Amino acid sequence: MRLSISSVFITLIMVVIMEIFLYFLLKQKKRFLIFRADFIILLGIIILFRLLFPLELPFTHSIYLGSVMNPIQSFFNFEFAPGVNMLELFCSIWVVGICFFGFIYFRKIHNSKKVISIISQTVQKNKVSSFIEIETKYDYPVWITDLVSIPMVLGLNEIILIPRKNFSQSQIEVILRHEIQHVKNHDIYIKQFLNILMIIYWWFLPIYWLNNNLNLALEIRADAKATNGFSKKDILNYAYTLVDLEDRIDDITFIDKSLSTSANFLLQENSCTLSYRINYLTKSNFKKKSNAILLAFLVVLPFISNTIILEPWHDYPNQMDNTFSDNDLIENGYLVKNSDGTYTLFYNGNQSVIKDPSVYLDMGMEIK
Repeated sequence: MRLSISSVFITLIMVVIMEIFLYFLLKQKKRFLIFRADFIILLGIIILFRLLFPLELPFTHSIYLGSVMNPIQSFFNFEFAPGVNMLELFCSIWVVGICFFGFIYFRKIHNSKKVISIISQTVQKNKVSSFIEIETKYDYPVWITDLVSIPMVLGLNEIILIPRKNFSQSQIEVILRHEIQHVKNHDIYIKQFLNILMIIYWWFLPIYWLNNNLNLALEIRADAKATNGFSKKDILNYAYTLVDLEDRIDDITFIDKSLSTSANFLLQENSCTLSYRINYLTKSNFKKKSNAILLAFLVVLPFISNTIILEPWHDYPNQMDNTFSDNDLIENGYLVKNSDGTYTLFYNGNQSVIKDPSVYLDMGMEIK
């Protein structure tokens, strides 16, 4: 496995292509009839792992594309200062950016812990079983508080936060079933994985587009599983409750934003996100799963996307003074071992002393 400019470049190209496909699946209404939530989430996870390992694998085949890769190589090889090229400058800026955004991320995590500690002192503490029937292993803590405006689940703590409002029993049930499903799906870990990749690829703008699309996919999957086994009427009631809750939610508070790094929300700030979720709820048949062949295709997709890599190409100059080919060197040159352990390379009447002959020996040159 090898990390190079070419391997990173082809990774970013493949990621953009898969992101467009993910967007196409999420935003085209009729696609929900074929591609289920499991397919969409699996595609999102594959995109994340493709970004995590932008490597050239042993079976990767090189495609020489000088028109594209030569200018890229020339740009990164350009020395803007003695001994410092653009690649070294870019890598330095990249690392500094990772450190900067990493610091911000861990500070948010630290601040969210403080906020949770403050909230815990004023909340009304309950359990899920206080509101709905639930298995004991899913009987998570439910905190009712005035300090948040949106229902959410603190995934790492497995605590459900509900704003202190006059929610009906049916609304409470929708909120709890949805947030419980986020915990069951371990969505917070996917979100944290994505947050880390956003720190690493802070300069890659499509990563932020991926963040929005994958968050929508997580909400769609939570809705799908939370309503699994529901009748059509119950699904419509669930969808209506989401719309009703959207109208009752106040503006996002500072505390809501402080908890955003470590929480999954029932509703997003973008109202368009809710419309896609409602469309999925009302148009889909949740008893069906994605076709096994489609899922198998997704499993091998990372390997398919790694089968090729684009490389720079320079035509070999047939006639240039003082140049020769490797084959000519091997056929007409030879090595002589000296008494001091060094070697002398003889070629076309010229000679040169070398210390390590391994390169020439590997090429097939003989020793005399």
